[in-house]
Amino acid sequence: MMSLTHATIAAAGASLILGTANPLALGLAILGSQLPDLDTTTSTIGQICYPISSWIETRFPHRSITHSLLATLVLTLTSLFIGSLLNQVWTLLALPLGHLLACFSDTFTKQGVQLFYPYPAWAVSVSNPRRRLKTGGAGELWVLGGAIVTLMVGIYFATGGGITQQVSQVMGLKEGIFQSYNRHATSHHVYAEIKGVWASDRSRADGRYFILGTEGSEFVVTDGKGIYKTGQQLIAEHLSTSVGEPAITQSVTLNFADEEATAKLEELVSRYPGTLMSLTGSLVVDMPEAITLIPQPRQYQTASLTGSTLSLTHHPIEQALLQLKDQYAVGMLTVKIVQPRPIVLAARQ
Repeated sequence: MMSLTHATIAAAGASLILGTANPLALGLAILGSQLPDLDTTTSTIGQICYPISSWIETRFPHRSITHSLLATLVLTLTSLFIGSLLNQVWTLLALPLGHLLACFSDTFTKQGVQLFYPYPAWAVSVSNPRRRLKTGGAGELWVLGGAIVTLMVGIYFATGGGITQQVSQVMGLKEGIFQSYNRHATSHHVYAEIKGVWASDRSRADGRYFILGTEGSEFVVTDGKGIYKTGQQLIAEHLSTSVGEPAITQSVTLNFADEEATAKLEELVSRYPGTLMSLTGSLVVDMPEAITLIPQPRQYQTASLTGSTLSLTHHPIEQALLQLKDQYAVGMLTVKIVQPRPIVLAARQ
């Protein structure tokens, strides 16, 4: 019974403290919560790892070395080393965190633990022995129920970007909103839920916009009709992000060495059908006089022409194919590809 309680407390704590719902992290936290009981062959993990638990059991008192901060430190150093090799430090830290939470929870039991081993003192959190938890008793059942609820809350917050990000979303704080966007932008469609006005005439611009990317501390968004930048065309009174359908976002770099510009773009369109593509970069073209850029009211200008240099920022590939027709170019473009193409809702005019 106690092993189940430890596992639930560890998973709930890891979810809340690390802000994660990653199954690997939660699994490592659960594993870490079982490691203290390696000092007895009667525990679940002791039976699974019998040779190890038998060796420890004959040499150390129960709830001593394996229930100590010393053991947590060893697990932490090991997790940091392996995590750095695998580039998964944050995930692997769930292992020592689970161990620490299990040891701490055992301080509420009748026996307590030697938390500061090798110092032999017993750490207990409740001075009155009658008020300490009894394995399998009603008190432990209440703790288990509370841990399950906490785990559910932790996973809820983690899937929404953590408690900090949830609060930031509600309050419209940019730091948390950007963290949420960065967290999900490569794996899902991410939308900006905006309540605000158009900068040009202060009419309402409330709506749901797909986020194309960021520029400084602002978002570049689209409603399917145009492209806008918050803080410029769109003045947001309140902004939050929402995660939409699963999607794959990737970038492709195209280099042009005095060659026909549209050929590479058309090849990319045929290779990735049904996607949203935007271009960022600059090209030196041979016939700049043939390129006409008409500023659109209320819209962010994604293309500019200076001499023979065409500069693009989040520029739709459909427009670029028309503007670069019969042009030979030198330069480099980064193509952002979102697959599948998101469904965007038009802002209320």
